[in-house]
Amino acid sequence: MSGWSWIWPSVGGTPINQGLDSEMFDRVDYPYSETFVREAIQNSLDARLDMTKPVVIRFSFHEDRLGKRGAFLRQAMEHRQRANLPVPTGWASERIKWIVVEDSNTKGLLGDLKDRKGDFWGYWLNFGLSNKTGTGRGGRGIGRVTFLIASQMHTVIGLTRRFDDKALAACGMSVLKADQYGSDFKSTHAYLAESEENSIYRLHDGADFHASLVDAFRLSPYPQDANLTGLSLVIPFPHDELDEDGILAAAIDHFAPAILNGTLVVEVGVDRLDKDTIKQVAPCVSQHIKSKPVKGGTSRYLAMIDAGLAGSKSAIQLPDAKAKLADHRELPDAERYREKLANGETIAFELTFPMTKSGQTTEVGLTIVAAPTPYGKMPLDRLFREGMSLPDVRSRRPADIDLVMLIDQEPLAQYLNFCEGKAHLDLLESKEVRTKLADAGFDGIHVKRLVKSLPDDLREFLTEESAEPDTSVWEGYFSVPDPSSPKKKVPKPNEKDPNPDPPTVVDPPPANASAVTVDALEDGFRLNSNVDYTKFPALADVTVAYADGSGKPTWSEYDFRFEDLEILSENCTPSFTDNRLRIQDWVSSSMIEVRGFDTRRELDIRIRTESNASAD
Repeated sequence: MSGWSWIWPSVGGTPINQGLDSEMFDRVDYPYSETFVREAIQNSLDARLDMTKPVVIRFSFHEDRLGKRGAFLRQAMEHRQRANLPVPTGWASERIKWIVVEDSNTKGLLGDLKDRKGDFWGYWLNFGLSNKTGTGRGGRGIGRVTFLIASQMHTVIGLTRRFDDKALAACGMSVLKADQYGSDFKSTHAYLAESEENSIYRLHDGADFHASLVDAFRLSPYPQDANLTGLSLVIPFPHDELDEDGILAAAIDHFAPAILNGTLVVEVGVDRLDKDTIKQVAPCVSQHIKSKPVKGGTSRYLAMIDAGLAGSKSAIQLPDAKAKLADHRELPDAERYREKLANGETIAFELTFPMTKSGQTTEVGLTIVAAPTPYGKMPLDRLFREGMSLPDVRSRRPADIDLVMLIDQEPLAQYLNFCEGKAHLDLLESKEVRTKLADAGFDGIHVKRLVKSLPDDLREFLTEESAEPDTSVWEGYFSVPDPSSPKKKVPKPNEKDPNPDPPTVVDPPPANASAVTVDALEDGFRLNSNVDYTKFPALADVTVAYADGSGKPTWSEYDFRFEDLEILSENCTPSFTDNRLRIQDWVSSSMIEVRGFDTRRELDIRIRTESNASAD
């Protein structure tokens, strides 16, 4: 047989969704080499089987002639060539590189193989839909695209043994290009399968197929008598940026608590990363860690996580999630923490508060670890939820304090999962987030705001207040006016003309009306058309940043990204670049509303408008 079939279905009248959301999972600050590792480990941890044993995930790199691998990839490549998509380097010379990602002590891909909404077909077919309940580390249903992004041919093949029925099941998907091909309009994906079967596919499920797949890609077998379960993924033609040291570095950077507490073991080539070896492996790969503070302070980073995992008997209790941490500065424990930090010590304590879900209120909390930042080093700043980092939850003013926060308790961990963005890097409060929280029975967005502001609030809480400046220290350097000295005399009116004519007052010209009016919202702003403007259509150019006290505040992508915010527009077509919003077709009935900004910071909004006759 020349190859196993790939089905490239015709779409019919079904809507399509082109693309891979690559802008979310392949960024300058978090390239796919990191998000690939984050997604692979996250999925395995979420599928953990025996809670008394660690999840083991293996990344193995291979290279060989195409040979027997060609039977599994040749038709997918033919579809790719038909769609005029690039062919990976090596295909023409019959050479192939591939990565295998395998886990053990996991449940595998469960779900009814005949049910389109079940977990198995949800993984392969339903992007943007998720069956997760918020108790895991994912929940958006799109993170698995990182495996496709990692492949030069945007293809992944998977083999799983399922915990529930011990059955083997294999499938594969390849991203193509939706377009008209002859009389058919083809879909965005092709699938490694025998045939279409209503809304799903009939899988290649014979023993010879499974054995050939294991042999061709050097997968770990799932012998029936060993009762092993898990998932194996094949990434053909991976990008060169994916390498062994980079995978080890990303695992240390983003999953150190899960490794140190014995939940996770990562094997890459001959290296094994576990609670006993992580401190020996970390210095060897630290230069591959993308986070500069962690790269420059890996040992103290791991030491701080260790201190947090050891637990603490002391706690700061807040009356509710709306409370301000600064109001508790005078507590004896708070003063003791500040004194210890001033003496160069590492501190660890619990921060607790009540939280309500489905009418039931429980006390929840997180572990705080803080230490003085060594001279000349960048401050550490990291929040972990269930052992996985949310690296964009960090301070705008880290000062000289290292800070690590660990969250493992339910229902707080579940709540924050609903607040995370699609790439699970930050905490958001969009309309979608609010709806998810309400549907899950959680009471409002206040807990998210408390946690998101903690990197700043804790540093203020743990820093001694500055004394009032002593102005007398400058008296020897500057001339200070004597308050008792006589004041300058006010000039008298012109005695020669005691009743001069009043100066002529010229009214200033009327101000040019802007095409836009601005309404401030609690977490954003709304732009409306100005009824006094007479030169529609107009071009509106809006620059948004958080105020910093300067005349021209700076913006960073870590402050906000428009694609992460909730945007509603009417009768206009907005476009976004960095922190700039541009609308070229602003008319008398236009409106745009942007929500989801940090409510603790003031927005600086600058608007320039001009008539845009070319928009007619």
